[in-house]
Amino acid sequence: MPTDYDAVIIGAGHNGLVTANYLARAGKSVLVLEARDLVGGACVTEELIPGSKWSSCAFIAGLLRPEIITELELEKYGLELYQGDALSFSLFRDGTSFTMWKETDRTLRELEKLNKKDAQAFLDFGIRLQRFAGLVTPYLLKPPPERSEVFAAFEAAGEQTLFDEFTLLSVRDLLDRYFEDERLKSMLTFFGMVSIFGGPSTPGTAYTYGHHSWGEFNGNFGQFGMARGGMGAISEALAASARAHGATIRTSAPVDRVLVERGVATGVRLRDGSVITAGQVFSNADPKRSLLQLLEPGVLAPKLVRDVQNIDTRGSMARIHLLIDELPQYLPFTDAAEGPQHHGHQLLGPSREAFEEAYEAQRRGTFPSTFVIEAVTQSVTDDTLAPAGQHTMTLGIQQLPSELTGTTWAAEKEKWADLVLEDLFTYAPNLREHILDRVIITPDDLHNEYLITDGNIFHGSMMLDQLFGARPIPELANYRTPVRNYYLCGSGTHPGGGVMGANGHNAAKAALADADGVAPAAPLRPVGTRAPWQQRMVGTLMGTRPGRWFGYQAARQPALRKITAYAARVR
Repeated sequence: MPTDYDAVIIGAGHNGLVTANYLARAGKSVLVLEARDLVGGACVTEELIPGSKWSSCAFIAGLLRPEIITELELEKYGLELYQGDALSFSLFRDGTSFTMWKETDRTLRELEKLNKKDAQAFLDFGIRLQRFAGLVTPYLLKPPPERSEVFAAFEAAGEQTLFDEFTLLSVRDLLDRYFEDERLKSMLTFFGMVSIFGGPSTPGTAYTYGHHSWGEFNGNFGQFGMARGGMGAISEALAASARAHGATIRTSAPVDRVLVERGVATGVRLRDGSVITAGQVFSNADPKRSLLQLLEPGVLAPKLVRDVQNIDTRGSMARIHLLIDELPQYLPFTDAAEGPQHHGHQLLGPSREAFEEAYEAQRRGTFPSTFVIEAVTQSVTDDTLAPAGQHTMTLGIQQLPSELTGTTWAAEKEKWADLVLEDLFTYAPNLREHILDRVIITPDDLHNEYLITDGNIFHGSMMLDQLFGARPIPELANYRTPVRNYYLCGSGTHPGGGVMGANGHNAAKAALADADGVAPAAPLRPVGTRAPWQQRMVGTLMGTRPGRWFGYQAARQPALRKITAYAARVR
């Protein structure tokens, strides 16, 4: 029977918008329904304080797949990604600091100030990480492989140890294998602590580290940048591209239920009672919300309901958005003038013991005695975000409990923010007198306002038991649900969290195959294991002691910067 649309997508987060784009470009009539009054989900720019704009949740761009940027013509529709002078700045509790530059030679010479041996190890480690990414990333824009298939690909490449290191180990054990300096290991540990319920010693956190570290920027491996106008610029470009190809997007249109008749999804009912019929229904929400709240009780088998309830969504984060009239004067800088320390991601007080303590507090539902603070002051490099003479500064805290013991986030949010700011003032004392206003987004806010269950921005743990063909659970791994024509397209599906877009791409391809009567894709064979020729050459060179010495000496030379950058390119 006729329907209102070929496809209805619940949620205009970035993955939902990617799905809408691919469906619309395939000639389908598409409607996207967003509960909030703007598109983007957690990939959004908001005017949290009048006159100033922030990336409310996600604030770094590095995982968005370049294939999607190209195929959906996002630059044509307004997306501009850029980098500051420095990628990141880390300030340790002992007053020492480390700046990671876009250029390998500058970073290596900076590392030599911390530990000369670790500077060489950093290059070795980067090559190993690039090799790991080379074996995993071919699966990102394809249906999820079984975990055994991924392992077979590593075996075929003779890289079983590499699989173990970046998949099974804790991030503590991984970094201990490569580095000596505790500061460097603490700084790198952060990337394994994003949106997890665990600490540095938790087995499996090495994969979370790798997932965050293998991004690319303009083909440069391991780099990241920012979106001009904030992360919402990504979602706005996706929305513009989808509309240009015929998709309709409605905001302030919360969905109450997915309608199911005889085991088949037929459309949705909005909270205002209106009904929209569709041939296919997609949910960009997390799997728990998609299956336990959007479906009527009794639609799913009791065992599947229990399995969905057991998806691990523990582990959240929070943001404190500050409007300031002076930039942070980080120690040991002599003034608050703009510098590379403000250009990228800033990490204050990274310490493996602090991360361990944070996990203990998370497990108990309390707060640690100190916080590791990430910060971004994007208005330094994007003057569209704040009025002249003012700046936007976002603080992030990971490893937070979704729920507090004996109290609530609503009751504690202001006290908690005060504790974080006191830590901030130990690294930038001048800010005590220069904060004009603040907005706090807690795990509770992520759950209730941004509609992310338990405030887990990945929609579920990124450990091996919830990866590849087991993400979020084996029964739901191929974007399809037991309700025919009802699909999942959010971060809870393969290949996982982050502003990547691969989930939405893959879900659209699966649904198009179903709509066109194409047989489901056969299980993937292990992908080709040959890296680009320049990476193979570097791997061969770095496999010998003289080669490692020569490679390191070459990589630290400014005159050879273009050659080093070319050797690190992934496409």
